[in-house]
Amino acid sequence: MVQAIENLTTLRIRLISRAPHPRLAEWDQVAADILDADPVRGYADLLSHRVGGRVELAIRRDLLDGAAPGAVIRLRAKLAAGEIVAEPHPPPGEFTITPATP
Repeated sequence: MVQAIENLTTLRIRLISRAPHPRLAEWDQVAADILDADPVRGYADLLSHRVGGRVELAIRRDLLDGAAPGAVIRLRAKLAAGEIVAEPHPPPGEFTITPATP
């Protein structure tokens, strides 16, 4: 049995699109461009190498309230079972949305 690596990375992403997640109720599957990334102290960083690329990730729908394509979101996420998943209950200040500018 393979043991999962505890990992967490702070990401800044630009929201491209969102739709209900196919398997996780109350979550959205988001397509986003990764603008930058920073390691989180005490955790392995498995996502920084994806900066500049487009990814799909799971984010709890209620966290995305009002987020539209073009918005920049700062969050912490991990790689779990081959999927990028945002923290479901981020600490204060660790999940922010900057609306898209016209």
